[in-house]
Amino acid sequence: MRRVRRAALLGASLALAACAGDGRELRPPTADLPVTEDPAEVADTPAGADVPSDTVRSTATTTAPATTAPGATTVPAARIEIELLHSPANATAEMIGTGATATDVVTVDGERREPLSLAVEPSGSFVMQVRIDEEGAHTVCVADTCGRVYTLAPDAESPEEVIAKIEEAQPLAQGYLDYPTVFPDWTVEIGGVLSGTGGTIDAASKTVTIYRNRGREVDDFVRTLLHEFGHVADVELLDDAARDRYRALRGFAPDTPWLSEQSHRIEDWGRQPGEDFAEVMTMIWSDGRWTPRTLEGTPPGDAELAEVAALVPSAFG
Repeated sequence: MRRVRRAALLGASLALAACAGDGRELRPPTADLPVTEDPAEVADTPAGADVPSDTVRSTATTTAPATTAPGATTVPAARIEIELLHSPANATAEMIGTGATATDVVTVDGERREPLSLAVEPSGSFVMQVRIDEEGAHTVCVADTCGRVYTLAPDAESPEEVIAKIEEAQPLAQGYLDYPTVFPDWTVEIGGVLSGTGGTIDAASKTVTIYRNRGREVDDFVRTLLHEFGHVADVELLDDAARDRYRALRGFAPDTPWLSEQSHRIEDWGRQPGEDFAEVMTMIWSDGRWTPRTLEGTPPGDAELAEVAALVPSAFG
């Protein structure tokens, strides 16, 4: 099913991953732009992040409204107002508003740019488009009125293209695991962009979320679906005794945390019994096509696989 949402953290020891927003949210234009980029503000922007088709509707001025207080100097309001600033296509920013003229200078991040178009109507409304090849958040100004917008690289995959891959992956994954039958209470949703995380599960809502990160193949999404349903099998079918047995089977120390919110590095991620279990379940469901990336890539043998399968017999329909 196609719905874009935020996945919650899986509580307590079964926390899987924190969710980010649906790409980089478009910020309303502000009165103080252009500004120097705040590194702390953009540090969490994933490289290659997608941007939703959502738009920002707001107004922006670079000077204060006129005042008439006794003894005060009257300051004229800016003549340009922004009604909409968004990115309708890759490498393109579009500003819609009122008050511009055909001779107004357009700048991007403080540098003058020749607009692709600047159409001004007799009514005073205008539409301006400018090309921006550099992916990321940018300050776009017409004359002295500015706003912020996030644009994608010219050749970036669109959200729609990534969503199509995920939708193609779902029936392929069901060829390995008939999850609508085995786990009928669970649903699959398509999330936004979460760099470094392919998917998460939410045990409270019984939802698997697959993130629409760019640069992935259909098979990558198939594997992610199976891995996330490995976590579903964990939540639905394992108890503490079974988890202890799994630790022993795979050589984990008895006191190894099943899942840890602190395991951000790939090396630490691979040493979590809960993640290893999801990877081994992926191997079993795919008949060995995908071997575990956990425990330094050490795959279990046939006898070990049989013992793991015996822990969750109902995970096979």
